[in-house]
Amino acid sequence: MKMNSKRLQEIEEKLAFVEHSNAQLEKEVFAQQGEIESLKRLNGLLQEKLDRLLHAEDLQGEMLNQKPPHY
Repeated sequence: MKMNSKRLQEIEEKLAFVEHSNAQLEKEVFAQQGEIESLKRLNGLLQEKLDRLLHAEDLQGEMLNQKPPHY
């Protein structure tokens, strides 16, 4: 009987460790998901800014290539 009690205690300890590890991993995954969402938003904003800069550069290039009306 003593052997079964010891074995049961070992299993309970291992289960407690697994549950604790799972809770820690869950918190980490949740935090990483928040970081991913934040980076996605930042990436979108930077892409919009880059698009605006490239568009402004294209317009500026077109204006430089145009001859003034008096030519």
